[in-house]
Amino acid sequence: MILLDCGNSHLKAQLWEAGRLQASFVGSYHSAWRQRLEHWMQGLPATHCYFASVLDVTRQAELDQWLARRFATAVTRFVSIASALGVTNGYQQPERLGDDRWMTLIAAREMVTGDCVIIDAGSAITLDLLRVDGRHLGGAILPGFNTSLEHFKQIFEYIDFNHPAIAETRQPGCSTEAAIHIDYAQTVSETLPELVNRWSHELDDDTSILLAGGDAGRVQRLFGPSARIIPDLVFRGIHRLSQQ
Repeated sequence: MILLDCGNSHLKAQLWEAGRLQASFVGSYHSAWRQRLEHWMQGLPATHCYFASVLDVTRQAELDQWLARRFATAVTRFVSIASALGVTNGYQQPERLGDDRWMTLIAAREMVTGDCVIIDAGSAITLDLLRVDGRHLGGAILPGFNTSLEHFKQIFEYIDFNHPAIAETRQPGCSTEAAIHIDYAQTVSETLPELVNRWSHELDDDTSILLAGGDAGRVQRLFGPSARIIPDLVFRGIHRLSQQ
């Protein structure tokens, strides 16, 4: 089977066969991304594709057309729902939680034995709080280390950045608007530890921190080596759901 993690800036793929990872692919969405993905898939024995996506409408339509040609009806998209595999979505409207964030929560539920903070650091940085009983408490969304505010707003083009929840919330956000944190007086490197410290009373003292995304190493330097980098965290969630 093929697993796809369709992020804001990169598309990643994995080939699984006989319960083992056999090959992987990473590509940006610059020119000819579909052709490069098709070239990578040539000759692979996969007959089913499972994926999660945060693509915009236009790019998602392109991907859907390609998947339909390549796999016909053997395509399963995993989206955020109210609950699955012991995880309860903390969003007021569960379907509005980013599908990639939902995958990391599904993965973390199986990986840790206590409370957990998940930080996925890409073009946008997301932070989610997960209790040991599977309750998602919400979280935060910040611009990535190298993401301008203009580009950040383009990623969330469907969001009204004048929404009062963006400015007023201090609790873990349970909607996209309430999760967005833009602090003009602080850098991301200052804001991330502050948020984790601010919300630490929601979690146990032995809380695990799991890191993913291209800038996971930079985040680890903020929290120390006890924060574990799990590069394939989104894939782990997709794979876990595919085994249901």
